[in-house]
Amino acid sequence: MRFLLGRTDALGDVVISLPVMERILSRMPEAEVHWLVSPYAAPLLQGLPGVHVREPGTDLTALMRGIAPDAVLNLGHRDAAVITAAKAAGVPVRVARSRGRQILDATHVLWRGRNGTGRHEAQNVLDFLSPWGWQGGSPAPPRIRLRQEELDLGRAGFSALPRPLLGIATRSSGSSAFPSGAWWARAFPVLEAAGWHPVVLAPPEDSRLEKTDLRGLLGRIAACDAFLGPSTGPTQLAAALDVPVLALMGLSSNRGPSRWTPLGRRVQVLQYPGPEADLEGGMDRLDPAALLPHLDRLRGPA
Repeated sequence: MRFLLGRTDALGDVVISLPVMERILSRMPEAEVHWLVSPYAAPLLQGLPGVHVREPGTDLTALMRGIAPDAVLNLGHRDAAVITAAKAAGVPVRVARSRGRQILDATHVLWRGRNGTGRHEAQNVLDFLSPWGWQGGSPAPPRIRLRQEELDLGRAGFSALPRPLLGIATRSSGSSAFPSGAWWARAFPVLEAAGWHPVVLAPPEDSRLEKTDLRGLLGRIAACDAFLGPSTGPTQLAAALDVPVLALMGLSSNRGPSRWTPLGRRVQVLQYPGPEADLEGGMDRLDPAALLPHLDRLRGPA
């Protein structure tokens, strides 16, 4: 059976959707899994068979006919054209959320809401497997594996820096809460006094490092002893690379830990103190010294 997983939104959303592929292959090892992703996310899936890029102007119906999937799961549900194209291409099973035109074009519609449910987003995307009865249960933590040369290149770039090395993402590119630049200016001396050596890896405009591509960023993250950042793609990447992670998260159920905690065996979460709303500077109320006990736990034995 051939599946096409549509996930044409943010990088972190692709990471959080990897358990869908793992669940399919665990239940049906002979299945063929394809992905439809945005151009910037495609390198994340490098090495997997069947990665297709959703460029502007892509003829999705022609693409569907070329792939000839038995089922399309539109995990990136805001891209309603994916299901419409799947119907036009005659894909037998089309799974979508109850959003816009997809309700009419899908063969299976997910009516369960996500906001305020307290469910992790990885559980929400596993719901797309309900036509086969494979939904539910705990999602397998996403895993990203790099080639040895990518690991070596990441380590070589940091060979002159002292350890332990703390990779940093300063901001989120989405709607998640994150500290201000002024907060980071207070935090760096606290981290350094505790023996950490922070290096900003993302976003590129905040980093002093030479620009690199997504695979290069993965190599740099993997070379770190721990990673610190808000709820954003690089933080999800670090957990998927099995790097110890301290995730700074907001208070609301839609952006907080219950839904977006990075899945991994070495993940700590620190929420900022209230009462401000997530996007109104609430995270700046966090005392940088509060980071240290969590980072000490991450610095322990693997």
